[in-house]
Amino acid sequence: MNKYSNIPDNLGNLVMLGISHKTAEVETRELFSFSSSQVSGLYERLFESGVDESVYVSTCNRVEFYLTSADMESAAETVKKILQLFTKLPQDKFDEHVYVKYGSDVVRHLLSVASSLDSMVVGENEITGQIKNSFREATENDSTGPVLNRLFHRAFSTSKRVRTETEISKNPLSMASIAVDRAKMIFPEIAGKKILLIGAGEMGELILKYMIKENPGRIILANRTVERAEKICEDLNYEADIIPLSKLDKALIKADIVITSVTAPHHVINASDLQELMVEREGRPVFLIDIAVPRNIEPSAEDLDNVYLYNVDSLKEIAQMNMESRYSEIDRARDIIEEEVNEFRCWHDDLCIAPTIAALNRKFDEIRKSEFEKYSSRKLKHLSEDDLEIINELTVQIMKKTLHNPIINLKKTNGSGLRRGEDESIIQSAKFIEDLFTKC
Repeated sequence: MNKYSNIPDNLGNLVMLGISHKTAEVETRELFSFSSSQVSGLYERLFESGVDESVYVSTCNRVEFYLTSADMESAAETVKKILQLFTKLPQDKFDEHVYVKYGSDVVRHLLSVASSLDSMVVGENEITGQIKNSFREATENDSTGPVLNRLFHRAFSTSKRVRTETEISKNPLSMASIAVDRAKMIFPEIAGKKILLIGAGEMGELILKYMIKENPGRIILANRTVERAEKICEDLNYEADIIPLSKLDKALIKADIVITSVTAPHHVINASDLQELMVEREGRPVFLIDIAVPRNIEPSAEDLDNVYLYNVDSLKEIAQMNMESRYSEIDRARDIIEEEVNEFRCWHDDLCIAPTIAALNRKFDEIRKSEFEKYSSRKLKHLSEDDLEIINELTVQIMKKTLHNPIINLKKTNGSGLRRGEDESIIQSAKFIEDLFTKC
């Protein structure tokens, strides 16, 4: 049991069933994916089975069902039967992969998922958008209600808090993102810089794609075949100057950022050649990204002044450090999530006594208005409109202050009762108080 675990509760009559990359391989997870045309029928079937609210979440690495039902265990069994029939998995295999959560554990889980703490890559940015798409589809099918609407919006706001208040998503993990990030350390503004791509490897093309987002200036492609270089331009939807490898020296004099991805048994760029080129460049800095194996650039080139060289291993090393940095932020992110779980619990605690509070306010205001109208038309009719308005405001404030402590204490009693699983008795007590003041 970790420091965030709670006594099981039925908070919001919430139940969740799911399967993810932590419990099953992709081949199994694929069996749980419903097509868009099947989702509407799924929501109808869940409603007919006694489920009050439902959201089907489908992302790259998980399929999860979020439900509210007065009979949570029955709802869970209903979804299990639907999924087992749909997937055709044997009972033992099905039970091995599917997990079920209830009450506060559902809230905590969704907030963790939306904040990417439960992702294959901690801190990744895509998960929140995928959950929003699933939630949007649920609302379009009219399958949500007050509890799940509140829960999912809480998940989205929690995700935003985690990303802004921690460093969990700040440091890039992909080699392409890291390459751009490092280039910005040399050239704070990549916009307008000249980029040279040598070779046509997939990773080189991917890094160039990320560089293009920074609005660079001229792009030069040096490749053995013009056709392959033209295909890269087409894939990236970006115009570039295409040159043969034989004209590489001239291109190196002009380029600010160089990406090498050539399959060759020898170095394409030697340290001695680069030293001569740096003289012609008049010492202008150059950022070199060598992602070829074997390496295209002689390693000793990094010793030259104003030459900044990164290869596959150095990029992977940075990625590992960035990942460790993200993991160091997990505890802070979990603290934020726990704060948000408690906020949701407080909202829900107030939900069941909201009718009583509304009834009390309504009854007291009816009495206040009735008495004020009597007095303003008889004993106070000699007063001006301004004076009557002051008195009216006074009666409003007296009413609010009279009800303040009873309502606060009712909320406190309600909150402690729900956490002990005594919600039904609290509701009955609230109804008694309501009747005490509103019935003759």
